[in-house]
This record gives sequence, structure tokens and C-alpha cells, in this order.
Amino acid sequence: MSLKEQEITEILTAVAEGREGAMERLMEQVYADLVGVADRHLKTRHGPDLAGLTLEPAALANETFLKLIKQRNRYDSRGHFFAIATRVMLRVLNDYYRARDAAKRGGGLERISLSGLGAEYAHGPGSEIPDFLDALKELDELDERTAEVTKLRLIWGLTVPEIATASGMSVATVEHEWGFARRWLRSKLS
Repeated sequence: MSLKEQEITEILTAVAEGREGAMERLMEQVYADLVGVADRHLKTRHGPDLAGLTLEPAALANETFLKLIKQRNRYDSRGHFFAIATRVMLRVLNDYYRARDAAKRGGGLERISLSGLGAEYAHGPGSEIPDFLDALKELDELDERTAEVTKLRLIWGLTVPEIATASGMSVATVEHEWGFARRWLRSKLS
């Protein structure tokens, strides 16, 4: 476990115990990561200038962090925290896209590229965000561990070794889960 991972885990314990100033220290440690993930996620889906998007990466990170605070969950580790943060960020994005599409009455749906699924998805048609989120939800119901690996890979952009470290799984197990998830998502979204 790296020094930063250990520090975040200790801060998460302090937050769970209600220690004074722990929430502020947590925000200092994870906020940049949350903004980075939100920025990467939105730019991947909408281009570098985020054309036509009213949701900024900082706003997505802020909303995610606020919802995490409201949940008052106990997080066992940095990996557990980011797994929950992934779920929360996906819910925030899903709510945003559904509200936006409802306002437009279904017009102008955005397409996304699932870069981690394979070369055929890098140049071919993407999937609508709600379809992708529905597929992730279905995968979560079928196999929670595979869904967590998928979220850490696609949403947070973690590498296979980083996922193994964060989740406590072996690299071989993560590779197996990720291979299955890619094939399953391909079949669901094609």
C-alpha cells in the first residue's frame, strides 16, 4: 500500500470516528482525484471543450463528494471509498443526462465511446450514457465483483495492477474479470 493510500485509509477511519477536521482532510486528499476523473470522463464523452455541456468537471466532483458525505458510510480503504464514489458519480451523471434529455424530449442524445472495450468501439458507434449505465447496473446484479472492476477501469481509468491493489484481488483475477466484462458489455451494447 502506497503512502497516499495508507494516509487516505487513515483519514477515512478518522471520518468514520467523527474526529474533528477529518472531513476537511479527506476533501483535500481526494478532491483532485474526483475532479480529475470527472474531467477525464466528460472530455472523453464530449470532447476537450465540453461543447454543449452544462455540467463542469468541478461541479460533478462537488456533487459526488456532497452525496458521499450525506451517505455517512464507513469506508474500509481507499479502494472501497473510490468504488462507492464511482457508484455515486454514475448516479449523478445518470440524473444529469436523464434530466437534460427529458428537457429536450429525447432529442440530441449524446454518444459515448467505451475506449476500454476494444478497437471496434474506438471508431464505431458509441452507446448512449443511460444504456451504458443500465448495462453496468445489470452487470452489478449479475456479478458485483466484475462490475466493480469494470467501473474502476472505465470510470476511474485505473490500470489492471492499480485495480488489483485497490481491491485486494490478484492481477490474474482482475484480468479475468475485465476480460469477461469487456465481452459482456460488447454483447449488451452492440
